[in-house]
Amino acid sequence: MPFSTFQGTQPPVPPIPKMEAPPPIARPAQAGTQGPVTTPGSPGPGGPQTTPGVLVPPPRGRRGPDIPTGAVDISVAFFTTFAICIIGYPLARAFARRIDRRTEALRIGGSDVTPQLRQLQDSVDAMAIEIERISEAQRFSSKLLAERVGVAPKVEGTAR
Repeated sequence: MPFSTFQGTQPPVPPIPKMEAPPPIARPAQAGTQGPVTTPGSPGPGGPQTTPGVLVPPPRGRRGPDIPTGAVDISVAFFTTFAICIIGYPLARAFARRIDRRTEALRIGGSDVTPQLRQLQDSVDAMAIEIERISEAQRFSSKLLAERVGVAPKVEGTAR
C-alpha cells in the first residue's frame, strides 16, 4: 500500500551511496625544484609515500597566486590615470596661458585702434562741414545769377 500523509507516516529516505576515495594528488615538496613527489595518504614504514617525478614550476605571468585578477587591472588603471594627471596638468596650464596671451595681445592691439578711429571720425566731420559750405555757396551763387536775369529760379525739391 502506498504511503499516505494522512496516516501520519512519511516515506523512507533513500540511503546515501558510498563513494570511493579519490586518487592521491601529487603535490610538490617545494615549487620549482626537482625531486620526489609526496602523495597524501597514510605514511609508509619509512615516512610519507614518495614517487620520483619532475615538478612543474608555477606559470609565469603578471599575476602571482596571491594577487586577485581584478587587483592588477585596477592598480594599472590607477597608476596610468595618476601619470596622465601629472603630465596633463602642466600641459593644460601651458595651453591656457598661450590662449590668454593671444587674447591679451588682441586687447592691447584694440587700444591702438581707438586713436585711429577718433581721427577718422574727426575727418568725416570736417568733410561734412566743408560739403555744407560748398552747397551754401552754390545756392548763393545761383540766387545771384537769378536776380541778374530777373527771373526767379524754380527750386525743385529732389527726393533721394
